[in-house]
Amino acid sequence: MARLFFSRLVGCFILFVLGFNYGFAQKNYFVFKKMGRPVFNINDPVLRGSVFDDSDVLKLHKKDTVYLVDELGELFELKEPKEYEYSSIVEYRKKENIDSFTKKYFSYVWKQFTNQQKTRQRPGVVYREDRNIKLLSPIDSVKYYLPEITFKWKNNTDSTKVFFHLEDQLTKHIFKIGLTGNEIHLYRDHLILENGHKYKWAVTKEPYPNFKEVKFNSFELLDKAEYLVLKEKMETLTIALKLLGFSDEDIKTAICLDYKFCEN
Repeated sequence: MARLFFSRLVGCFILFVLGFNYGFAQKNYFVFKKMGRPVFNINDPVLRGSVFDDSDVLKLHKKDTVYLVDELGELFELKEPKEYEYSSIVEYRKKENIDSFTKKYFSYVWKQFTNQQKTRQRPGVVYREDRNIKLLSPIDSVKYYLPEITFKWKNNTDSTKVFFHLEDQLTKHIFKIGLTGNEIHLYRDHLILENGHKYKWAVTKEPYPNFKEVKFNSFELLDKAEYLVLKEKMETLTIALKLLGFSDEDIKTAICLDYKFCEN
């Protein structure tokens, strides 16, 4: 009898924990897009990917706008200059019909933001060398179909000369060059860059660093067939986001950041 009671107690506890975790996950909204200078609470900046939970207050000034997404793929638009409490957000759901594909997109974005938040909250890999050289563009894991690419970085070290490394992940060939600036412009010439190949790049202070301790960004140069498939897939999303009021530039930026498919 005692054993049966204990097993039921354990079962109830597990259900409670699962239900609590699900409910907690449902509570979070994430910032999909912001315009102007809205703030959380007193003066915390509102950024794309910022979490908005039940302990926050969101303050909008004149000409500010914030779009939020939730786990279910719903979109919420806040544009009146006032303070918004978490409990009131449900009242600002976009009234336009959002098709299932677009809802899946917003849900996907919500999950990406959730994963990024979890990553920030746990200890990550520490790159000991060249940690003061920040890679800016191309962003990591991006897909391109372009005739040329500009690589940009920010050098916060005391060294004026740095070394740019580009590895073709198919051939394993590494292109290397010493530079004194913060960018380099390369063309798709079938020698250094070629369609259908994947690459990774880094910038270091030393010409021969320990690559295990260097931060790389990766990218892929699509061939024409791959590009057309992705372009067609994104067309449906582009039309849906236009109907929701987003500009062409907003849509290109969102697709680049979320699906890593960038056209400029």
